[in-house]
Amino acid sequence: MLSAKGDGQRLPWHTKLIYGLGEFGPSVAYGTVIPFFFLFFLTDVAGVRPGLAGSLLLVARLWDGINDPLVGAISDRTRSRLGRRRPFMLAGAIPMAILYALLWVVPPIASSGGRALYYLAIYSLFDLFYTLVSGPYTALTPELSLDTDERTSIVTYRMGISIVTGLAAAGSLPFVFDAAPSMRVGFLWAGAAVGLFSAVPYLLIVALFRERPDFQRQSTLGLTESILVVLRNRAFWLALLVNWLSWLAIGIVEAVFAYYVVYWAGIPQEDSAFILFVILFSAMLFLPLVSWLSKRFEKKWAFVICTLTWMTIHLALWLIPQATVVPVYVIGFLAGLGVASAHVLPTAMSVDVLEAVEVESGQRQEGVFGGISNFIQKLGSSLALMSIGWVLELTGYVPNAARQSATALAGIRSLVSWVPALLLLAAAGAAAIFPITRAVHRRLTDEANRRRLERSSGTPGSAPG
Repeated sequence: MLSAKGDGQRLPWHTKLIYGLGEFGPSVAYGTVIPFFFLFFLTDVAGVRPGLAGSLLLVARLWDGINDPLVGAISDRTRSRLGRRRPFMLAGAIPMAILYALLWVVPPIASSGGRALYYLAIYSLFDLFYTLVSGPYTALTPELSLDTDERTSIVTYRMGISIVTGLAAAGSLPFVFDAAPSMRVGFLWAGAAVGLFSAVPYLLIVALFRERPDFQRQSTLGLTESILVVLRNRAFWLALLVNWLSWLAIGIVEAVFAYYVVYWAGIPQEDSAFILFVILFSAMLFLPLVSWLSKRFEKKWAFVICTLTWMTIHLALWLIPQATVVPVYVIGFLAGLGVASAHVLPTAMSVDVLEAVEVESGQRQEGVFGGISNFIQKLGSSLALMSIGWVLELTGYVPNAARQSATALAGIRSLVSWVPALLLLAAAGAAAIFPITRAVHRRLTDEANRRRLERSSGTPGSAPG
């Protein structure tokens, strides 16, 4: 069985690899196919009005305001022979796969509003079961090792698999669409396959991994106090801003890029996934450079370097002439450095905050921490998707039209260039003032370990400072 390691100990590469397989669902199902295709699927395949399509995603995310922190808090307090996290992964994996497949079914409902309600219901249920597996899965990361550089290595394995599986999905989807008799059937086939492959790694992790027993023996704070302890931490908010702003930029571009490549660059709809393939292939190639930069500099400065470069690449999308294909592929490749850094560095920074929270509160708060982070990130992404839907509608976008109006094209171009560039600039600013360096984290880990030992031995003076 595979177990967590103590401070300074290295995990075998195969342990990191098996654990990293859990990124298939977050990467492909939730992080690639839904952001890149779901809004387009709703408007141009399922026939839902753009404004309604964006709004239903926001409403579904409001449900996250309950289920993300709640699942995190409950998993922190769970005591079972399977540990704190694995029972949720076991319970949620299969329903998540089934509901994901149902997201890509076009129901026999005549009205756009009726279809929107169908997708709202299915998406809300899918998101609940996705939270049951992804939240506890993420909460396992800081348990696997207490060493900051080893955590970066674990996250690099996770995100390397995230990029590779996203790459495989992007490369496979055009062939699925070509083989299917229609785009509707193609999305149905893809949804069923992605849902199935998302569930399998979680069941494998449940079977093979063991959790850190000393963390499970700790007492826990009340739910309200747990949330307040996390929210009071300045480093938490800065790490959250870095993660949220960078992934908000990615989410906006993913949601709009299909429109950009089809209606501005003139790339056929069925070939739009090849652009995603180029971006993810490039990100995979840039992962070793990102890892090297994080070791050569602090994580936060590595992120700043990569993100400022990435920002200028987005601005170049505004300058590409209409019906010009090759520059889109070139820019997609160059964006890989920023995409790779967004996959690895914000997560690697955020897990180091947990020792600061433990020193402050005297308790581990991985579940609540992850739940709050996921909720705020998902809410921001949904606000963006809702805004995109209304921008498309208000600028005169017409689904499946041969040509779009000048105002609709200007809106699409702004959403893949100026908007993400500003978000990335703000993310780089937040990273620059992030307070936890390698030396600071080492001191926090030593203090957390000392207090944990004092509590277990009943030594006086073990109350949190």
